[in-house]
This record gives sequence, structure tokens and C-alpha cells, in this order.
Amino acid sequence: MKQRLLFALFVLFFNPASAETYRWVNEDGVVTYSQTPPPDTKAETIKIRSTPSSDADASKDRLEKLRQRLADSEEDRALKKSKKKEQAESQAVNKQNCSAARKNLEQLTALGNRLYKTGDDYLRLTEEDRRKRMQQAGDQIKEYCESY
Repeated sequence: MKQRLLFALFVLFFNPASAETYRWVNEDGVVTYSQTPPPDTKAETIKIRSTPSSDADASKDRLEKLRQRLADSEEDRALKKSKKKEQAESQAVNKQNCSAARKNLEQLTALGNRLYKTGDDYLRLTEEDRRKRMQQAGDQIKEYCESY
């Protein structure tokens, strides 16, 4: 029984790709493999996969292409990571600018003609200057607050 099994495995794995292999079970339940079909019994044809021939140059070329694809994908990942980091930094800056523009608009709206602090200096704004600054703050809010 072990010999038949070893023979069957030998036939399956070391059989040339062009030859067909047949499998059948006899009346006693014994499975048999052969390259020729049995004359009086129905047999099943077995498909055998053959291993590809080993061509060293072709293998080196495939390996080099795989290495190149790996290097390209690593480069793409690094680029995407860099872009993502830049976007996060840009969003953080836009968020700060948005907050500052809203605060400026709030101060300009609440102050009226009173003194307005810019840095360490206090200014009394004319109504026209106040409106211009309010317009600028509104434009900054549109620019910075909608982009994050």
C-alpha cells in the first residue's frame, strides 16, 4: 500500500507536463494512478501542474522588477506621508488664523469708535478704517475658516 502511494505521489509531482495521468478505484477500493487508462474501467483524468523552468537571467529580471516596484511604493508612501503632514500643519495654521480673524472681527464689532489695540499701541479708528478692517477680518474668516 505504501509503495502505491509513493508511486502515485511520484507520478503526480515528477510527471512531464505533456503527459496525462489517470486515477481510478478498483473493486477493492484501491486507488491507482497511471499514465495509461485502464482498459475495462472508467478513469478520471488528473491535471498536473508542472513547475516552470528556472532561467537565471529571467529570474534576476523578475527580482529586479519586484525590487523596483517595492522601492517605488516606499517612495510613494513617503511622499503621501509628507503631504499628509504638510496638510495637517496647514490646517493647524488655518485654524489659528481663523480664530484670530474671528477675534478681530468680534473686537471691531464690539468696540465701535473706541480705542483699538494693535500690538502694544492703541488707536482710535475712524468709522471708515473700522469698516475696512471688519471687511478684511471677514475675508480672512472666509479664507481660513472654510479650508479646515
